[in-house]
Amino acid sequence: MSENIIKQPRWKTCEYTQRQVNDAGKVVCLEEATLEEKEHAVEIIDNWRAAHAYPLQIFYMHLHRITKGTDDVIVVQRLKRLDSILKKIERNPKMNLWRMQDLGGCRVIVSNVDQVYEFARKLKESRIRHIYKREYDYIQNPKSSGYRSLHFVYQFHSDQRDTYNKNILIEIQFRTHLMHAWATAVETMGIYIKQALKAGEGDEHIKRFFVLASSLLALRENLPVAENTSNNKADLVNEIKSIDSVHHILARLDAIRFAIENGDMRKIGKGGYFLLKLNHETNELKINSYKPSEVDDANKDYTTIESLKNPVVDAVLVRAESFSTLKSAYPNYFGDISEFINIMRTYIE
Repeated sequence: MSENIIKQPRWKTCEYTQRQVNDAGKVVCLEEATLEEKEHAVEIIDNWRAAHAYPLQIFYMHLHRITKGTDDVIVVQRLKRLDSILKKIERNPKMNLWRMQDLGGCRVIVSNVDQVYEFARKLKESRIRHIYKREYDYIQNPKSSGYRSLHFVYQFHSDQRDTYNKNILIEIQFRTHLMHAWATAVETMGIYIKQALKAGEGDEHIKRFFVLASSLLALRENLPVAENTSNNKADLVNEIKSIDSVHHILARLDAIRFAIENGDMRKIGKGGYFLLKLNHETNELKINSYKPSEVDDANKDYTTIESLKNPVVDAVLVRAESFSTLKSAYPNYFGDISEFINIMRTYIE
């Protein structure tokens, strides 16, 4: 192929009706469903997820435009992992899959809380045809787990192409670097102890440690603390110390940090799609990179890995402008939870 010929991406479209998509979500939860029925249901769910890739790309490019020129801003996009979709349905069997709002998501990571609301306002006021649906301010009203972020949900709409005007919802998360450091530590711990900490499941002392840590970081950013925690820094620190002295959570997080075994990093593309495959048994991270025009190949490889259902492998497909941006946005895949550990140690040591 000549170098001046650009391969255009072949974006997936939804091949099923709303009823078929919703029925597929129900079938995967049915104990009496046959293996064949469940496999077909997963095919439908995977296609519905893949159909979000083009609308997601449109939002990703728009967010880049409104944040352009501001230092230390990270914008990334991702399709929700298939196993995460299935687990979410299992936890909420009555969930309407057609209306699941986070199959496609963009994340904007900024330096401070003011920038969170500044860029959120710019998005709201920008001249886009997409339909604003709702928002969830978990910064001013943190979840009981301690999770903080500002979420917007939009329904994709195009005046030029009706192909994707099928209730495709895109979730956009705005958060600060501190909020991101906390969320990264929670997800990393959850991966390695095989507990869905993000979903509010897992050991009570670990969950309590993280909700206290969230409130401690909230005080640094002059934000409300999580429910059932003190708004006094000394009280928070003392309880964190007490838990950590018995359960050694910081030491466990420290032990999780590992070196990337990925060969020559110079072979990784400068920007585009990155397929991360983390084996949390061997602590090995493999990365495949794809040009923006190779999104179809990237999605096929992603689906193939997920179909193997390897319990010790976590995979995610991400769009990022550079490898350094990728590492900053998904440090949990690189074992890079140093920022959170270092901050916490300044308080308790």
